[in-house]
Amino acid sequence: MRRNRNQDYIKAFGKHLKKLRTSKELTQEELCYRSGLQLSHLGRIERGERTLTLPTIYILATALEVEPKKMLDFKFKAKKEND
Repeated sequence: MRRNRNQDYIKAFGKHLKKLRTSKELTQEELCYRSGLQLSHLGRIERGERTLTLPTIYILATALEVEPKKMLDFKFKAKKEND
């Protein structure tokens, strides 16, 4: 089975989101309350199992009290297709 090229980026985004959340000392439940997202949905995002839409990124940024651009401000190095 061929791995989705974007899967590594999605996982990296999830780790970054978790880092932002924990830096604000928020639990998943608290972020869900602030954002209106379901707990299971947020968990899947943080584990890199779910892709996001721009509106969801904006909702999370607002709930975390950060600029939306900060949501995408993390280091990521794409692997070559043969890796």
